Amino acid sequence: VLSSFGAMDANVQLFIDVTGAPADQAAIFLEMAGGNVETAVEIYMSSQGGDVDVPMAEVQPEMLEVSASVPDWWNVIWPTSQEVPDAWRLQRLDSDGGWAGGIPQPKNGPCGVIAVVHALVLAKQYNRPTDKIQVCADDVASVIGDILLRCRQDSAAPVQLCRPKEKGAYGPAADLDILQVCGDEAVRNAVVERIADFQGPGGIIDLVYSAVFTRGIEKVKQECLLEAGELPLVPRNFDCWLCSTELLSLLMRGSALGNVGAHTAEGSPNTTWDGHNTIGLLSKSEKDKGVPIADALKNPLTPVWILHGGDHFTVAWCSAATPAEPGSKFLLHHWNGLPPGGPRLADLEITAIKGAISHGTSPSKFYKPEPGEIEEVVQADPDDKTDFPGQYRKWRYEVMLAFDRPDLQGEQRPVDALPEPKFQQEDPRYQRPGAWRCCLCYDRRFKTMDFSLVPADSPDWCQKCSRSRKECGWSLWIPFAELPPKRQAWCMSQYAKKIEPLLWTKWPEAEILEVSGRELPDC
Repeated sequence: VLSSFGAMDANVQLFIDVTGAPADQAAIFLEMAGGNVETAVEIYMSSQGGDVDVPMAEVQPEMLEVSASVPDWWNVIWPTSQEVPDAWRLQRLDSDGGWAGGIPQPKNGPCGVIAVVHALVLAKQYNRPTDKIQVCADDVASVIGDILLRCRQDSAAPVQLCRPKEKGAYGPAADLDILQVCGDEAVRNAVVERIADFQGPGGIIDLVYSAVFTRGIEKVKQECLLEAGELPLVPRNFDCWLCSTELLSLLMRGSALGNVGAHTAEGSPNTTWDGHNTIGLLSKSEKDKGVPIADALKNPLTPVWILHGGDHFTVAWCSAATPAEPGSKFLLHHWNGLPPGGPRLADLEITAIKGAISHGTSPSKFYKPEPGEIEEVVQADPDDKTDFPGQYRKWRYEVMLAFDRPDLQGEQRPVDALPEPKFQQEDPRYQRPGAWRCCLCYDRRFKTMDFSLVPADSPDWCQKCSRSRKECGWSLWIPFAELPPKRQAWCMSQYAKKIEPLLWTKWPEAEILEVSGRELPDC
């Protein structure tokens, strides 16, 4: 019993480290998840308003707590006048004794900054075998030098190297030691001299301060607000201090313009990332919100991407340029430094069934379904889910066919558009004996709050709507392979591991396997 309590205490602490939630909430969510930390974190994040997309979304008003007692620059960077949390103050920029090519992240919060530095290091080493990749001092110093030099407003402007006068003092009242350095070579030499500080605890804060002061406080403010972005650069949510898109942009291309989408506010192509895409970005937001990522970020100059999974940033890379042809296969490496899913290096075999996307796609239109088309997927077969866990391509799915509904609005499908496949209600391949689901009652389920099936002892008549089975229709069970592509995509998005729909924004509907046979990694 004592060992069980010890394990639970460790899980509570791990939950707190990842979410920033208090201990009593940690215990509640762990109990809900049966002690599984990953499941508990997922439930917690989903419970926070249902949208965990804060690092790529608008900053909420409650994140903007400011104080007149702190210097003006503080409110540009941080969300409150409190001491910077341990997640930032204790974070390192080295392998810390783990895989030499990885950067572990003990607590949630600064993953965006870590991901930028890590991805830029990988951009220098991506063609090496993974056992030869190193987050070494020389490459980290080179990357930090690159970041700070491009933050200058012009090539003659100095870089401002910042660190606290008292080592480890990162409160709002702490004094900063700011060194102005002019000239590319002098900047790089100065960064090398300070590389132990940059890689040690709090070094990521020194990097953020140096980037912001080099760009200029007022310039950063102006750029953040120019594209409907908001301050601070580090918003607060889930009780964590997270990284905004504007902060990632500042580190990746030297300006705090935060639009990473494929289009500007006016609807024209967003070309501002062209030439600033040494590394790329793929985001779950594209699937969730239908806003494609900028073409330059989807197609970086090196095969290295930051992956935005909604509440966390990780990195992925290939050892060579990825093929674009349909059916091509390649190996993708993935690193997640944050517990509970990490630290973990995973090798993923990608089969790009439909090739690769190179340009942002327009949102698909909703066409009114015609009778015989699949209108809705109800569920996956529970028995198939048990027999083939996680293998959603082997499952059968309960579906409802469309019926004539004058009240349903939607554009008529153009005559030149590919028609949706149609199914016969009585096709013997898709029938299931026993209790059955009435199509008309299912359509009204949220009005009646009746989700029950018609019992097996009434095979031809629905007592709830007083209609014959042929008159009201019933659900069919169709294997995944026989579903129309649009319905397959929906099933995949519902049942896939989080990393799959994220990678599908670049390689649509790709088959993704973990080479060692383990579960796919978290992202």
